[in-house]
Amino acid sequence: MPSESYSRIYQLKQHGIFVVMMMVFALSLVSCAGNTAAMQPDTALAGSSKIHWFPRIEPEKLLHQKGVYFIDGLKGYPQTTDYTCGPAVLMEISQFYHLNHIILNQATEMRIAHEAGTRSMDVLASGGKPGTTPDEMKRWLETHGFDVRLTYEDKEDGSALQRLKENIMKGIPTIVEWAYLGGHWEIVVGYDTRNNDNPWDDVLVMADSYDKYDDYPDGYSFVNANSFYWLWYDAFYFDKLTWRTMITATPHTAAK
Repeated sequence: MPSESYSRIYQLKQHGIFVVMMMVFALSLVSCAGNTAAMQPDTALAGSSKIHWFPRIEPEKLLHQKGVYFIDGLKGYPQTTDYTCGPAVLMEISQFYHLNHIILNQATEMRIAHEAGTRSMDVLASGGKPGTTPDEMKRWLETHGFDVRLTYEDKEDGSALQRLKENIMKGIPTIVEWAYLGGHWEIVVGYDTRNNDNPWDDVLVMADSYDKYDDYPDGYSFVNANSFYWLWYDAFYFDKLTWRTMITATPHTAAK
């Protein structure tokens, strides 16, 4: 049965509020990082007067916490453009599995962007769409040593979240694309069950290539599972909303 949070969100959708949100999002036409100039953090608070709104993610503690599943050794490489979150993810997952002789730097980031077909923000001027599509991500992974499963879910039954949790419990970092920053690729590397059976208060830990807005730019970010689930959509590359894009990529046994 859906939780109370699920029911409330569904009712809001039915009354049109969600549709309005979708229209605002579609008009933004922003990929990966969006309008970074408008979203820079406030630097007025400095030194000892700065308020720390976010807790620090401490991998060594997550590895030994009951009810928490965490994949160590994979965190976000800081993407160097507003449109290369996809290539950053491809680079990160390749290095984690020791494939393709990956070195995390801008030269590799831009080489992968070229190989994957990633488009820069310049294409907006001609009506194009910047960034990297799910099919382009899948194709790059398949041609670089991975078995790949690309899935979507629009049942609104929490099944995609359950599959995501199962992947993390098995130690499989999982690529997702959601509406954060107008459309953003990240890798889920941690899942906290909060030691209860309610999935909607769970917490996801991300390897985030655009980790700029918490107090610790360490390549990790986190999000409540309920919030994530209802922002886990793409309104940019498709004629209709495409819900809960998830890529599970594991190396070929014969990959070198």
